[in-house]
Amino acid sequence: MTEPVRKRRIIRDSVLTHCVIRAMVLTDGDLDSLQERFEAGELKPTAWGAVKVMPKAMRVATFIVLWALAMRDEGRDGYSITEYQRYWEEGERAAYRVQKEFRELWPEFETPNEIARQIVKQIGATKPKKRDVALLPMTLQVEA
Repeated sequence: MTEPVRKRRIIRDSVLTHCVIRAMVLTDGDLDSLQERFEAGELKPTAWGAVKVMPKAMRVATFIVLWALAMRDEGRDGYSITEYQRYWEEGERAAYRVQKEFRELWPEFETPNEIARQIVKQIGATKPKKRDVALLPMTLQVEA
């Protein structure tokens, strides 16, 4: 059995940044090169490569944050796609489409529950103002 030579480093950054980097890796396919550049601080989500993947990355980052907000509002430790769909009054096709994109970018997870728990801890008991919700994917930090 072979073991990975390098130990995967846990990186703490915004939900959106993680989604952009993962989308770039998915598009480019060169995980090692991008990972090294990201860890060295050379790869920024404002680079041209990020522009191409930004719509998908933003949809997934927003999905994760909305998932977390619904979990927090209902005092739940976990959620399902059906509960997400019900809470946000989302159409079935739209909910499953964004869940599919989430799974493409975060293949190690079936649902955003683990990431959402990190977000719920940061948000705490205070309800974000409506004008601030759009900024949450760019400001909330997660480890991945």
